[in-house]
Amino acid sequence: DGSGETASFETDSWETIVANVQAGNGSNYQVGSTKEVDMGSLGIHTLRVANTSTSAECSNSGFSQTACGFVLEFTDTIGWKEMYSTNFNTGGWPRTIMRTYVNGTIYNALPSELKSGIIDTTVVSGHGSTESTNFTSTDKLYLLSIKEVYGSNVQNGDTAATATRQLDYYQSQGVTSSNYSGAIKDNGWWLRTPSGGEIFGDARNYFMINSNGRWGTAYADLGNGVSPAFRIG
Repeated sequence: DGSGETASFETDSWETIVANVQAGNGSNYQVGSTKEVDMGSLGIHTLRVANTSTSAECSNSGFSQTACGFVLEFTDTIGWKEMYSTNFNTGGWPRTIMRTYVNGTIYNALPSELKSGIIDTTVVSGHGSTESTNFTSTDKLYLLSIKEVYGSNVQNGDTAATATRQLDYYQSQGVTSSNYSGAIKDNGWWLRTPSGGEIFGDARNYFMINSNGRWGTAYADLGNGVSPAFRIG
């Protein structure tokens, strides 16, 4: 029945997984375990359990909920897309065409049994050099941030780093900015973090993760892999 220690993310139905998480048994699913999902014309992709814990800081005012509770992320990329139509990070994640794409096209391609368990997530994200405050949005699907993958604010580039935490999966893999093989996917992939802060203060770039797992930055209007996350609850 998928309850207790017999819970298997790979073989349980989406209905069972959603029911278990909603009953407070999400931690019975092993962090890092994977399951294929058929997304129709977007192809067959793989989801993994990226997080099952909720730390005390998750209840802090203004804290991003993106790495709190039961989080699933894609282990691969779904196509290749730009963050924004022009070379600017002004307006941050909420303004991107990527946000519209993952909450529309990608969300709509997920099976209805899975979508029924996807909850709204409060997403805090950083800003670039032309702005001075971080952004808060409410999303079904979202991209990860620098801190959520590497556990630190690399080069002080993420102005919202203190408002989130490293996902359980990347922590379990020991991923840091200098030990990054655990962040490899099938392509380079975008993060929702504009490059801001002390070192990378600019109005054009977003952070991304290269095909070797190391962080980098790229112009907002360049294509990169799409690999979102979402929460069940």
